[in-house]
Amino acid sequence: MVVTDEDGRVPFCSPTRPGSCPDITHARQLGLVNLPADGPAVEILADAGYQGLGAQTGGRLVTPPHRKFKKNAPDW
Repeated sequence: MVVTDEDGRVPFCSPTRPGSCPDITHARQLGLVNLPADGPAVEILADAGYQGLGAQTGGRLVTPPHRKFKKNAPDW
């Protein structure tokens, strides 16, 4: 897992782990869920593998709309 800023700098790169693991589980195990609440007010853009973390990060983590919203997506 790699985190970059808007200029492409890499402030975080996670260690590798054997086997497969969902992105959201890996983020929770690394404690990345807690970082946004403690740091500066930033918005984190993530892929669909992180859906559900928005509520745990105070809305700072933004993911694509869920599949059920593919048609008629809400404004938010």
